[in-house]
Amino acid sequence: GVIDVGSNSVRLVVFDGAARSPAYFYNEKVMCRLGQGLLKTGVLNPVGRQSALATIRRFKILADQMQLQSLRAVATAAVREASDGPDFCAQVLAETGIELPAISGEQEARLAAKGVLIGWPDASGLVCDMGGSSMELALLNDGEITAETTTSLGPLNVIDLSDDPIERDQMIAEQLNAGTKEFPKTQENLYVVGGSLRALAKYHMYISNYPLHVLHDYVLDAAELRRTISLLQTEDLEAVQQNTDISAGRMSLLPEAVRVLAQVLDRFDIKRVIFSSYGLREGMLFEHMPQSLQARDPLIEACKALEAQNARFPGFGVHLSDWVSPLFADAGAARRRLILAACLLHDVHWDAHPDYRAEICFDGAMHSNLGGIGHHGRVFVAWALLHRYASKRMPVNYQRMEGLLSDEDKAQAQALGKAMRLGSMLSGSNQTHLGQLRVSETDLELVLPARSKAILNEVVQKRFESLAAKLCLHPIVSFAS
Repeated sequence: GVIDVGSNSVRLVVFDGAARSPAYFYNEKVMCRLGQGLLKTGVLNPVGRQSALATIRRFKILADQMQLQSLRAVATAAVREASDGPDFCAQVLAETGIELPAISGEQEARLAAKGVLIGWPDASGLVCDMGGSSMELALLNDGEITAETTTSLGPLNVIDLSDDPIERDQMIAEQLNAGTKEFPKTQENLYVVGGSLRALAKYHMYISNYPLHVLHDYVLDAAELRRTISLLQTEDLEAVQQNTDISAGRMSLLPEAVRVLAQVLDRFDIKRVIFSSYGLREGMLFEHMPQSLQARDPLIEACKALEAQNARFPGFGVHLSDWVSPLFADAGAARRRLILAACLLHDVHWDAHPDYRAEICFDGAMHSNLGGIGHHGRVFVAWALLHRYASKRMPVNYQRMEGLLSDEDKAQAQALGKAMRLGSMLSGSNQTHLGQLRVSETDLELVLPARSKAILNEVVQKRFESLAAKLCLHPIVSFAS
């Protein structure tokens, strides 16, 4: 468990073990606004302080009830900068027994970067973690953290910088430039962390009628993000808040958050912005992992965990992926990874009602808590799983998401679905009777062991022929001696 005492919110997150892809057993947030007015008063917001104490007391009771193996707490910018921060931490310890260290801005930046590495192990670019009272920046180079810095440019502080917008922008620029003198002037990618900035992604999804409401790995080019920021500045924020699921607290801070973000985009000549649902709390989980676990693929580990928990025959997914691989001999590593993910997930909803199994598989892939996969990859895996159960009805949800895949991708995903369906039925999800697929320019050959002749019936034959037809190949069945 992690208690994160931020400048804007206090949150309890309980992870289901230290799995490579975070599984959220419990997640609760209270908007306390500890850092409101800090720049002017130098102390924690008195109302926010009482709210935070009450929230931490509640979280301690919940954590005790859950019998957690461990519970860590951290405080960030507001508690770190406030003159009464140490007194607040001492009060938390006295009332709850929870040690609440106020970590440095550099530590906060590093933890945010480690959170990004949970989802993108080889990430390169700038990490921007905007909290209520501070903004941390870190540099990633092929999965290595090479620099970090902290500023006081959180929206709660920016509001108090000046009443003059022009002067406020000048002060933002001065702080940003002073804090990033040692950083390279250009960065291709910007990884965005923090609820204030994720609200911007929600706003863009709203104005673009985007069909998939998954914030993690939502990607925009910088030009589109600048256009979105300009549009937001003309909006009635109350109307936007009513039409989205952005909380009133987040919405009130969004104008100042994007004011800072716009300068970050310009300062580093950003080309692409990637929104991350992982940050400081996930970074703490990452630190808790052994290095051998940190090195694993988050997507594949998450799919293996789902298979182990829910599939009828755990372990068969890897064999199924190997079996279908001749059909996709020209696929690159990224596509082979998605094929393996789909095969691992092919049976996790076996107990759903048959009339809805295909749609449930589709929705499961689209909305499951999977790390290490973008929106395009989600749709590819979901479309393959839909055709694993050969549904003739296309879900309404997919019709809206169709534009995320090319015609070639859709055809390949459908072929994968048909292949998974054939392989699982042919063998009864046992690799002993899978045999081997061979592909030539004209033929698709299914080579079965001689002992498996009796396993080939009319239904299996029809499914094999359907797969061959999808691939525009001639079906041949043979038996090895």
